[in-house]
Amino acid sequence: MKRMHDSRDTDGICRPCCCPCPSGGCIGPTGPTGPTGVTGPQGIAGPTGPTGTAGVAGATGPTGATGATGAAGVTGPTGPTGPAGVTGPQGIAGPTGPTGTAGVAGATGPTGATGATGAAGVTGPTGPTGPTGPTGSQGPAGEVPDDSFASFSTLQTLLRVGNLIPLVPDVPDPAGNIVPTDTEHIILSPGYYLVSYKVSAIFRAANYMQITPSYNGRAHLETGIYFATRTDGSSAAGASSLIIRAPAQTVFTLTYSGSSDAIDGQINLTILRLRQPL
Repeated sequence: MKRMHDSRDTDGICRPCCCPCPSGGCIGPTGPTGPTGVTGPQGIAGPTGPTGTAGVAGATGPTGATGATGAAGVTGPTGPTGPAGVTGPQGIAGPTGPTGTAGVAGATGPTGATGATGAAGVTGPTGPTGPTGPTGSQGPAGEVPDDSFASFSTLQTLLRVGNLIPLVPDVPDPAGNIVPTDTEHIILSPGYYLVSYKVSAIFRAANYMQITPSYNGRAHLETGIYFATRTDGSSAAGASSLIIRAPAQTVFTLTYSGSSDAIDGQINLTILRLRQPL
């Protein structure tokens, strides 16, 4: 009896056949595949194959994150100075600063030249009378001072409102203490004087007359003459006497005041210097 057995061709594949098996029996069908054996050790690496052709460039990937800032570079050399800019407008003044501390007092300067002598001051009030001293011995007889007097007369003159009255010298002072400088001003030396004067005039219309003496630098209404009339063509007359104390040289004048000028004015003035010392 012939048994089928497997024969293996040169390619190692087993195929059924009808010839007698060499071992006396036919080979049965192939059994199921056994489990995979244990992996053997890696073989020796073969030689490197030839380099393949370059592949197609891939798409550009997303931008990476910004890197850290690098260190500052070295400062370059200073450039040339540019041209001066246009001057800007003046700014608003700032507030005043606090007052500084007082500086050290400077050294005393040299003494200046002596100034001019000032004018004489006003005479002060008379002090209280001191106690009576002992009676002195009889002194030698003194000389009697010369009398000092003068008179002035003016006839038929026009008296103008607000003007000085003309005073024409009649008897000059022999001692030179009463001296006219013109027909309106009389200079009196320091001393006591008895002054008497009389004024008369004619008014064309109703008027008043005020005669005011001036001496020691001001007018003295309290020793003047005042007369008033309401009748046209009236005549006016008045007289006054006074004592003047002139502590320094003074100028004596008479002034006419009224509502209008007066005509036919007549003035008589007598001045007597008293022997009483100042």
